[in-house]
Amino acid sequence: MKTWLAEIIDQIALGEFLANSKVSCGQRFGLIAVDNGVEFMLIAYVEVYKQLVGGHKPGGITKKEWDETKKHFPKLLSYVATLDPDLQPHVAEITRYHEFRNGLYHSGTPVTTTPSRVAKYSKLAQEILAILFGIKLTLQEWESTLSLVESSLSSQGSSHPVKRQVTFEKVDELIKFTTSAFLTATEAVAICLYGCSILTGAAPSRPCLNQSLTRSGYPLSINVLSARLSDLKRNGCLQKKDLALSAKGRKQLAKKYLL
Repeated sequence: MKTWLAEIIDQIALGEFLANSKVSCGQRFGLIAVDNGVEFMLIAYVEVYKQLVGGHKPGGITKKEWDETKKHFPKLLSYVATLDPDLQPHVAEITRYHEFRNGLYHSGTPVTTTPSRVAKYSKLAQEILAILFGIKLTLQEWESTLSLVESSLSSQGSSHPVKRQVTFEKVDELIKFTTSAFLTATEAVAICLYGCSILTGAAPSRPCLNQSLTRSGYPLSINVLSARLSDLKRNGCLQKKDLALSAKGRKQLAKKYLL
């Protein structure tokens, strides 16, 4: 892979890493980093990948026109979308994120964002990477990239995986959690149980747990939920008498997530 492409991928991963760190400005700078990676992708696609500056190729552009185009993000995005129509369905969403980023970067007011918003923009950036450069990262490849970024910045080394932040809120007597991590059904159940314990101080009923998972974006059938609860209990992560995590279950979550 070309060095400049690797740098784009690392920068997007850095943005997601910052958003999930304990640094107070991490979420704001995380989104800025992802947005800058997207803008760099658009410019590199024209200048390096397609080599269209100079106007000698079909769809090419003169240097004067290009210098003016890349100064203004809407013009840059529109031009690249005309070169690759597959990008067109994402133009409105990219524009919204960029405008939000401008607010974070230029505004004097103390605004910030959330890890989940950065994660969504990171996912969109990966889709742009696939559209423009044909690089489709698997979940495993992306997690590996995040770990490499984390190990490069931490003196602790790569044996300590990136911890993803999880936030909880109580909505209509249900628990809703948010995280940028890609969860298995078992992890989603465990996190939801943890959220119930800290926000209500009690174990949930199965219907309440099921509804809370749905509210959090992880709907499970009754059979699947029962199977995942059985998995947790079999592994010693669930208490025997009620739907609450054991000390082992809480410890395992703490190894992977910022709770």
